[in-house]
Amino acid sequence: MKVSKAAKRYVKAVFELARQQNQLDRLAKDMQAAQQIFETHPELINFLRRPTVAASAKSQTLRKIFSGDFSPLFRQLLDLLARRKRLELLPDIAYLFNEHYKKAQGIVEARVTLAVPVTDELRNQFLEKVKQITGKDRIELQMETDPDIIGGYILQIGDLRIDDSVRGKIRKIKQKIIQ
Repeated sequence: MKVSKAAKRYVKAVFELARQQNQLDRLAKDMQAAQQIFETHPELINFLRRPTVAASAKSQTLRKIFSGDFSPLFRQLLDLLARRKRLELLPDIAYLFNEHYKKAQGIVEARVTLAVPVTDELRNQFLEKVKQITGKDRIELQMETDPDIIGGYILQIGDLRIDDSVRGKIRKIKQKIIQ
């Protein structure tokens, strides 16, 4: 995901401010909720990035969406972005903040794709495998089902991708035959 330098600067500043105020976990919860909203409603991102929409309309919309149980620090960030007419940065700020928070907390994200539905036993096996590979104990594991991989699994940890699926093995065999 490509994000602007301005979003990175806001994240750095608000992250440090939250740390100083002992509000890091609370703000992380708010940013995760914001990111979830933006992922669920991509039309909101388009709305914020549309230059023909007045800044006041963007601000009012976001205040309504984030009027619930959001921290004062999150609301201050919204106000600052509104004053500076930079509300279009909020989706990137939420995403970057969450990435920065996970890294600071030593949390590893991993995604496993299986051809069959996930059982608790399989989930635990993959948790242990990711712990072995990364040496970390705090793992956020996403499990997905994709019958197109036929069998086996695909494990993604950051840039590391382990494709032990039947589809992947067939692809490798095809490549050897073609060469």
